[in-house]
Amino acid sequence: MKLVIEVEPLVAQVLNKLKRREQQTYHCTYDRTAAAPSTQVFLDNATVTVANVSIELIHALYGMNVDNQWVAWVLQGIDYQVDFQFTINELAINFIPRSMLLDWPLLFVTPQAQPIKAVYPRLISRSVLAALPDKTIVVVTPQQRLTDEASTVRAVKQMKLQMRTDEECIWQK
Repeated sequence: MKLVIEVEPLVAQVLNKLKRREQQTYHCTYDRTAAAPSTQVFLDNATVTVANVSIELIHALYGMNVDNQWVAWVLQGIDYQVDFQFTINELAINFIPRSMLLDWPLLFVTPQAQPIKAVYPRLISRSVLAALPDKTIVVVTPQQRLTDEASTVRAVKQMKLQMRTDEECIWQK
């Protein structure tokens, strides 16, 4: 006796599950004394927002300290292609390594939902800033300059420049 599985309904279920996942966001609050959420979160949600992210968590994540259960959880989420949004106090921006702002698949935001970004070019053009969301906090180094047109775009889009004295964050020195 052969078991015949109808493929089309199964494929339809999988596609529906994937569509639902793409539209769902999981919200949690970081607490170093609390357990990290379940990995089931990554199966059900394409986006995860973590509030109250501490400098300690950023440091552990940057150092890939997989003994920290929250770090292991975030790294596993990245494996699941989850989009992470970390809410961080604006005063802690200088504690975020610039490479995390440039290269890591994480989005840092302030409690007021302002994205925190960095850009590569030494000469920042209008098109670079135009591609960023309004009210973005752009972390720049003293070696980076804005063109006149970029300065106009920055004003129109209500962007703030956060000067980083060098490439590294405070704790990397």
